[in-house]
Amino acid sequence: MKPLIQIEHVTKTYGEVPNETYALDNVSLAVNSGEFVAIIGPSGSGKSTLMNHIGCLDKPTEGRYFFEGKSTFELSENALAKIRNEKIGFVFQSFNLLPRTSALKNVAMPLLYGTVSTEERLSRAKSMLEKVRLSDKLESTPAKLSGGQQQRVAIARALVNNPAVILADEPTGNLDSKSSAEIMAILAKLNSEGKTIIMITHEREIASYAERIIEMKDGKIIFDQKHRSKNSRIKEDGFLKRKG
Repeated sequence: MKPLIQIEHVTKTYGEVPNETYALDNVSLAVNSGEFVAIIGPSGSGKSTLMNHIGCLDKPTEGRYFFEGKSTFELSENALAKIRNEKIGFVFQSFNLLPRTSALKNVAMPLLYGTVSTEERLSRAKSMLEKVRLSDKLESTPAKLSGGQQQRVAIARALVNNPAVILADEPTGNLDSKSSAEIMAILAKLNSEGKTIIMITHEREIASYAERIIEMKDGKIIFDQKHRSKNSRIKEDGFLKRKG
């Protein structure tokens, strides 16, 4: 079976020779379906650039990227946009919710670009909000939600198209420790249900929820190893199992 994501000798440079800057330097990486991967590293290490390539938001200067076995290099911008909308669920540090729009309609937003009926869009959005325990906040706008609740709305939005992979960029960066633990319990639970998750974080405590940790420095992968994660301890006794 081919990996869900396969990056081969990818280099990304900015500027002109001989003064170019290497954001990624000959990076190779494969991620299989069902993995929970954390990418860590200091600011400027290349982890955000790598995430942008995985999310089809940028193209490499050199190298190739295969998503679900298909090369993305030859794809048009429209084809890449289709992958981003239908195959990849994005979760950002800053939530990126529409401020005057209800949680329900925020979650339904990615479905506007397909052929899904209004009734089906709202039904699927409601189901995803129930999954992250926000069934009582359907009509709430972001201003009426806590940071943790806003991130749960963002996760529901990322799930609504049933993507092949969730890309989470510093998903706990704007949250307190309690809300961070709740968000990580949700991601761990989703992974236990088979969802592929790739997460960027600068916090090793947050990275410990993943089952594979990749560390970057100066545009290169310097560490890539699986480990026993917190994920295994909350699969059956996590945040989503609790009532209230």
